[in-house]
Amino acid sequence: MILLALLLVAVAALLPLWRLWADGMAARAGAIAASGLMIAGVVVATVYGGERESEVVDRPIEVHEAGYVGSQSCRSCHPGEHASWHGSYHRTMTQVVSREALRVAFERLELDWFGKKVVLEWRGDQLWTVFDRGGRNPMHVERPIEQLTGSHHLQVLWYSTGNGRELGPVPMCFKTEERIWLPLTSVFVLPPEFRDPPEPGAWNKSCAMCHTTDARPRVDIGRVDTHVSEFGISCEACHGPGEAHVAANRNPVRRLMQRLQGSDDTVTNPATLQPVRSAQVCGHCHSVSILKEEHFDAWRDQGSPFVPGQDLQRSHLVIGLGDRDAPELRRELRKNQNFFKSSFWSDGQVRLSGREFNGMRQSPCYTHGDPDQQIDCTSCHRMHAADGKVTDDWRDDQLQVGMRGNIGCTQCHESLATPAGLQAHTHHLPESVGSNCYNCHMSHTSVGLMKASRSHAITSPDVGVELRTGRPNACNQCHLDRTVAWAAEHLEARWQVASPPLSVEQKEVAAGARWLLSGDAGARMLAAWSFGWQPAQLASGTDWMAPYLARLLDDPYYVVRFNAARSLRRLDGVGGALAGYEFVAEAKALQPFVDNVTSVWQSQYRGGAKPEVLMGPRGLLRSRFDQLYARRDDRPVYIAE
Repeated sequence: MILLALLLVAVAALLPLWRLWADGMAARAGAIAASGLMIAGVVVATVYGGERESEVVDRPIEVHEAGYVGSQSCRSCHPGEHASWHGSYHRTMTQVVSREALRVAFERLELDWFGKKVVLEWRGDQLWTVFDRGGRNPMHVERPIEQLTGSHHLQVLWYSTGNGRELGPVPMCFKTEERIWLPLTSVFVLPPEFRDPPEPGAWNKSCAMCHTTDARPRVDIGRVDTHVSEFGISCEACHGPGEAHVAANRNPVRRLMQRLQGSDDTVTNPATLQPVRSAQVCGHCHSVSILKEEHFDAWRDQGSPFVPGQDLQRSHLVIGLGDRDAPELRRELRKNQNFFKSSFWSDGQVRLSGREFNGMRQSPCYTHGDPDQQIDCTSCHRMHAADGKVTDDWRDDQLQVGMRGNIGCTQCHESLATPAGLQAHTHHLPESVGSNCYNCHMSHTSVGLMKASRSHAITSPDVGVELRTGRPNACNQCHLDRTVAWAAEHLEARWQVASPPLSVEQKEVAAGARWLLSGDAGARMLAAWSFGWQPAQLASGTDWMAPYLARLLDDPYYVVRFNAARSLRRLDGVGGALAGYEFVAEAKALQPFVDNVTSVWQSQYRGGAKPEVLMGPRGLLRSRFDQLYARRDDRPVYIAE
């Protein structure tokens, strides 16, 4: 009887899997026919719009090697996971150009690139670009566009240079939220003289490493023959080569046994790895890291040696403050003396968005305690949508359900899960933005994609750190209208954070005013973004902000202007004064907008005296405002992603 019962249980469990297998075999047969997947796991060709990959000669191509078999091989056994990955922005990180892949429809465009013309036009089903390239090798370009990078925030277009599979960047890119074309270099925090995009070959040698799966640059003198296993970030980017897994699991009985056991040693599953190894899977791309010297020659042909599940530190230097003397970093600094300071604050905290692993690995929640209790990326994020339902909310940043609130922290810090416990810790009302753990401990001090992003270095607010590094303290990123002295006083009284010595100005002038008027370009960009951030507007009020943001409309740095204008449009009563504003225009053409916005605001101001933000009874205290602005820090800042 016991054997019969066990048999019935096994059959009951096996039948749905058998049906799934049968359905999957039919789907797999179609996938194999479409993709040209060989039993040995080597792809001879993939079809794009009727053209076989093996016939393509002027762009990178998909070729499966070293056990990589492609995402189509995962679909039949893992339809839900495949579907949610297929709906993610990871999949569309790199695409062969097509009308469907572009997030804007047109037949022909003439775009203004700092006074030069860039043409984009469809010639049949092929997109072409025409422009005159500057840089080290100026030349007239009239070439087909072959690939796109990005689909969430920006789309960057890459043309075939005609030098093998080498790609060059089109000088204009598409900003998806605002639906505007803008110069590629204006996306970054770069001095205004940087107008030419990167030189051809940048995608093959750099971008492809994290925007595709298993990229092999295959570059050398006189040769550019870049291969990838798959465009975009696909299943094998996180799970490793799938050939052995596919071969082993052709047997449905084995699949059943592996499912019952909950593991399968033929493939890597980040969810079952120890936290450090799991986080390194993401950290391979989401970090500022440098390939170690002993791997560099092989990298030219074979790409990164890292495979999910391995120790990333064996092949890469994931950079922190203590690595200044590492040979890999010294080599980079010889090529680019701004490399470290363009990616990090002076204390080693990363300042580039998309490099979250550098921050997380410096956090107490990652470095302390039982290795099995450390946080990793999956503590808050999930790579496959819940129940396979792909929503815009999940696609945005692939957070687990509920993780936009405090669950990410209270799953470990249980004493803060109750309203009373939370208020006792934060000294803010439980439902207020001041009781959102992220706002204090993961504040917006990273820069990328023309906005501020949350640091993944989990820290506590400290005015002293700001004075040493220039990184804004979390208290004043909400309370822009308060001084750092006010923040220091509250931090010392409530959380015993020692208050540092402060200047008269730091005691009298609001932090937001100082950052925005006299900070360097990085500080001005973060401040301009913060002025449009809803929690900061709630905490600080908005009736005093317009003249500050207006002052940045002709800033030397384009990305600072962009954020100032975007934040201004979120204020009541002044948006109309920006009609016709183009943030990449020459500075002298933008001065009228500075004056017009300020004049419109002044006519409406009824806020009374607010000395900390330089407001008198009738409005702006112009003399003190101008004195602060005259001390603007104009040292060059380079924050390029």
